[in-house]
Amino acid sequence: MSAANLGPLVLAVPVFNGERFLAETLASLNEQGDDVRWWMQDGASKDGTVEIARRFVRPCDKIVSEPDSGQPDALNRAFQQMGGEIIGFLNADDTLLPGTARKVLDYFAAHPDVDLVCGEIEWIDEHSNVTGRHAGRIHSLAEVLDIYGVWWANRQWVQPEVFFRRSLWEKAGLFDPKWNLVFDYEFWIRCFRAGARVAHLSEPLTRFRIHGAQKSAAATNAADEIRAVVRKHLDDGAPLPAVRRWKLEAELSYDLYQGGKNGTARGSFPAEVLRHPQWLLSSPARARLWAACTRRLKQG
Repeated sequence: MSAANLGPLVLAVPVFNGERFLAETLASLNEQGDDVRWWMQDGASKDGTVEIARRFVRPCDKIVSEPDSGQPDALNRAFQQMGGEIIGFLNADDTLLPGTARKVLDYFAAHPDVDLVCGEIEWIDEHSNVTGRHAGRIHSLAEVLDIYGVWWANRQWVQPEVFFRRSLWEKAGLFDPKWNLVFDYEFWIRCFRAGARVAHLSEPLTRFRIHGAQKSAAATNAADEIRAVVRKHLDDGAPLPAVRRWKLEAELSYDLYQGGKNGTARGSFPAEVLRHPQWLLSSPARARLWAACTRRLKQG
């Protein structure tokens, strides 16, 4: 199938009161020419968001402004209506790099067996200065669930760098509004559970803006949600090799203890390890036990 037969890359832009950066975002989409059309799903903003979008909207694009219950709900509304064979979504403070849509469409056309493509991103600040670069590298269900050895080891996907076939979204299902901060992470897990075949492009495709007002800045709450998502999928029978499952279970258990969230009284750490020997599969737990034993020996 040729890139032309796939049609344009269709991107949802979920937004609420996003006037500060929206013009830059939409300009980056329009610069892709006929290779992109966009659907802005606005949550009934109270600022100038819709007025700004009207300055950029082309006949092929769409602006919808209506109340929603948050970003997952907004995306579900958009994805169910916007069409497109190759799709994705872009936050209203991020941008596509020039030529991204053509590269993505060409790759999908040349690799009909691939369901999802992940590129790289450039970090930018509130003034659009590039501050760094990131390459997400996830290849399997086991890796996406491994938040300790993979996801939190700087191999995570950053949402704007990911594009996928509509057929994969239809298999994986709607974004789950239960996960307000990490609904995209939970969706990627379901993509792998649905059999997603993934490819990586070793070049930046998008720019992700870091600024204080964004939702993803709530790092502690997002980490808690990620742990809960992993726990849900483990309990739901996500297929993992036995050793990998045991290790992940141990790391989650120790993590909850470390954060005081396991709902039980905390004894001395060596005593807790005796009660939970599986923690020795966790390298932070082993390091902590070694430090505790060393202190005991020094104290006589």
